[in-house]
Amino acid sequence: MRRVCAFAFLAVLPFVLGCPGDKQGSGAAPRVSAGGATFVDPIMQKWSGEYKKAKNAEIDYVAKGSGYGISNVTSKNIDFGCSDAPMTAKEVEAAKAAGGEVLHVPVTIGAVAVIFNVDGVSDLTLTGEVLADIYLRKITKWNDPKLAALNPGVPLPAADIAPVCRSESSGTTNIFTEYLSKKSAEFAKSPGTDKKPKWPEGVQGKPGNDGIAEQVKQVPNTIGYVEAAYAKTSGKPSAKLVNRGGKPVAPSAAAVTAAVEASVKVTEKKEPYSLHPLAFSFTDADGDASYPVVGASYAILFKKQPKDKGAVIAEFLKWVVADGQMFATDLEYAPLPADLTKKAHDLIGTLSFE
Repeated sequence: MRRVCAFAFLAVLPFVLGCPGDKQGSGAAPRVSAGGATFVDPIMQKWSGEYKKAKNAEIDYVAKGSGYGISNVTSKNIDFGCSDAPMTAKEVEAAKAAGGEVLHVPVTIGAVAVIFNVDGVSDLTLTGEVLADIYLRKITKWNDPKLAALNPGVPLPAADIAPVCRSESSGTTNIFTEYLSKKSAEFAKSPGTDKKPKWPEGVQGKPGNDGIAEQVKQVPNTIGYVEAAYAKTSGKPSAKLVNRGGKPVAPSAAAVTAAVEASVKVTEKKEPYSLHPLAFSFTDADGDASYPVVGASYAILFKKQPKDKGAVIAEFLKWVVADGQMFATDLEYAPLPADLTKKAHDLIGTLSFE
């Protein structure tokens, strides 16, 4: 019944939103500059192309990491940014000083998959504790007894594990390290939850989700974390992760939805989530069906917008959280739940234009 309601809501919403392309007339398409998280880039490029055809508006998105999105919105170098990590109190204050209140609009939800390249191994199960030890460099061999115990009968080699991380400030890293920090007290202490933590020696950095995916694809015995769309295009298998219910779960759209449905029932009391009304922690969620490393990408923009371009941005984001969700599953994301779509639409409606 919930799925039917979601589709009904999406079907009605376009009539409410209107058509900004019609308002702009038949002249040159308005251009909006955006950038930030690579997590959202595959679906953002799809949205940009589809919206150009439907509304005659150009959305130019540059994927350079969540840190880029936050800093360049704050400095007003781009019209809106995307980040998988909600802005911290310090970042919020910097933005307020530069241009006032900043909104966080959830635009997509997806899994952070753990991909690996081990000869002869296509099926791998990990726990958060073991994964944390790999990135802490406490587990350094593929045939370590802890890995072997989780994977009976799997031909794990006596080869060195080569973990890969993001080299730039990354919301995907923030999601991944938040999860590991929840599962390992040692990891929580250091490196901890961060967009760009100080990793132990032996963890190699690569730029972007695509950079990690390419490294794992090309180099034997590597392991890395990427948004699920990049896992699919890499051609490398994703590990199953044991969730809070003790079940090994793969990073599927259904498992993401299960994590989201469990998480939105929880009132966020910790920063940075508590600073933003529609920001949630989706990692290590309850439920046997939940995948444990899930995150959202947020469009970040000033509440006060310039009249002409701000109206274009608002209509684009309203389309994204409604009609744009139809492209999610095919691109390895999960559609926003109907109630979150409505709340996101209402939040966009609070934008002011000057």
